[in-house]
Amino acid sequence: MVRSGSPAASDAERAASAWASRAGERAALSPPVDDAAGLLSCAGELEVRVRALESLLCAGVPFMVAGAYAFFAYTGIFRDTKDLDVMLEERDVPAAFMALERAGFETELLDPRWIGKAHAGERFIDLIFSSSNGLAVVDGGWFEHARPATILGHRCLIAPVEEIIFTKAFVDERERYDGADVNHLIYACGDEMDWERLLARFGPHWEVLLAHLTLYRFVYPGARSRVPGWLIEELCRRTLAQSRAGDAPLRVCRGNLISRRQYLHDYEKLGLVAAPPAPAPGAARAPLCRKGRRLGARQRLGKAEPGGPERPAVEVEASRLRKPGS
Repeated sequence: MVRSGSPAASDAERAASAWASRAGERAALSPPVDDAAGLLSCAGELEVRVRALESLLCAGVPFMVAGAYAFFAYTGIFRDTKDLDVMLEERDVPAAFMALERAGFETELLDPRWIGKAHAGERFIDLIFSSSNGLAVVDGGWFEHARPATILGHRCLIAPVEEIIFTKAFVDERERYDGADVNHLIYACGDEMDWERLLARFGPHWEVLLAHLTLYRFVYPGARSRVPGWLIEELCRRTLAQSRAGDAPLRVCRGNLISRRQYLHDYEKLGLVAAPPAPAPGAARAPLCRKGRRLGARQRLGKAEPGGPERPAVEVEASRLRKPGS
């Protein structure tokens, strides 16, 4: 059961309802005020998060809440969290930074490929517009299928469960693995998920989806039917066809798409080549933000190229492949 609105409603109705709620709430909120005295840096953890939501809502910045708050909305599983995860399109990051700066936050673009931060003393808000591997770029589809929820007393959107699963499926670090989160989301929402859209999100990386679905079936043998049979059959068909085709012709290791460090040995010692995180750029990237205000902040003008939700298969020409850091 999804706890954040009626799953039976159409995506268009959910989105319209959410935006109507947000529009009404923006009118009821006080306008954003400057924090010249720096009082926000002394505020409590929840107060900082509420201030961030209010600032973005008042400014009319399109955003979705993800992380622990969205996970609870979908699964009912509570976990303490050190921050608030806000998802938005890259083009809206400058407006979000301006709104948060007016409210007293200091902002920085931590990594121009996927994440910015807004700080209030030791508290912070993550502003995420892609995943660290460049695959899960926030686009209009996220907002089209987002669902309304009340977060910290404010009506806003939460990221779609399908896109949350897509993002979490590629987190396989030594210190963090999100497979259990994927299992819980499928168990809670599988009957009502858009599996065709999720499969399309994975694109050529469908084997990652199959791996998680296999683990889900092991963990919840009494709820296998929450994953549609046609999907399992299609993924098995692809696996069989791939097995018959034999090994890929290139010495590729796609570990870089699921871990930043765990496969460095393969690249540095074994000479394997990393899979490309994004397709070849089609146009120059516009400057993301103004010069950072945060002392010691990293430069906000990103040089990386934006990616898309789907990526080329591993059997691509060698010129498209690169080693990490090259």
